[in-house]
Amino acid sequence: MCTTPTRARTSFWRICLLLSIVAVLAPNDARADGLIVPHVGINFGGDSGSELSNAFDAKRLNWGVSFLWMGGGVVGVEGDFGYSPDFFGKTDIGGSSVLSAMGNLVVGVPFGGQKGFGVRPYGLVGLGVIRANGDAFANPLSFNENKIAWDFGGGVLVFFASHVGIRGDLRYIRTVEAADFLSIGASGEAGHLDFTRGSLGFVFRF
Repeated sequence: MCTTPTRARTSFWRICLLLSIVAVLAPNDARADGLIVPHVGINFGGDSGSELSNAFDAKRLNWGVSFLWMGGGVVGVEGDFGYSPDFFGKTDIGGSSVLSAMGNLVVGVPFGGQKGFGVRPYGLVGLGVIRANGDAFANPLSFNENKIAWDFGGGVLVFFASHVGIRGDLRYIRTVEAADFLSIGASGEAGHLDFTRGSLGFVFRF
C-alpha cells in the first residue's frame, strides 16, 4: 500500500517522457484544431472511495468541460474543468464537493484526416488546482482547501463528421501537497487527495 504514491509519480514521469518523444518524432503536416468538450463521468479509486463517514459512496458523478487546441501537428494544450458534487458524501447537515482546474500538454495523432470521419488517440499530462469543500459534518470536520495538483491520462476522440464527435477519457488526478482535512481518517495523518476520473464527452470541433 505504501508504494502507491511512488508508483504514481513514476508513471507521471514516464508519461511526460513518452509525450515528449512522440511530439519530437511525429509529422507536422496537419491544420490546427480547436475543440470544446462538455463531459460527464464518474470518479473511482483513491479518495473517491475513502470512508470518512458511513454515508460516503464508493463512486461519484463528475461533470465539466474541456477546451482543447491542437496545433498544426500532434501537440496541443488543454484547459480542463471538472466538478464533483457530493464527492465525499452528503448528510442532513450539508454536502461536499471537489472542483478541479487543470492545464495539460496533449499529444494526439489523427487517423483518417481532420475532415469527416476520423479517430485521434491521445495522451496528456499537466498541472492545476483542486478545491475541496465539505460541510457535510459539524465543525471541526468541515473543510475548504485549495491544493496544487497534477494529472496524467489519455483517451480517444472519434469524429463522425468534420465538426462533431465524442471523447472517451481516463485520467488520474492527485494533489502535490497533502490535504489537511484527510487527517480525519483513522490514521490521523494528512494524505494526498487523489482519484481517477472516467468520462464521456461530446466534441465540437472548429
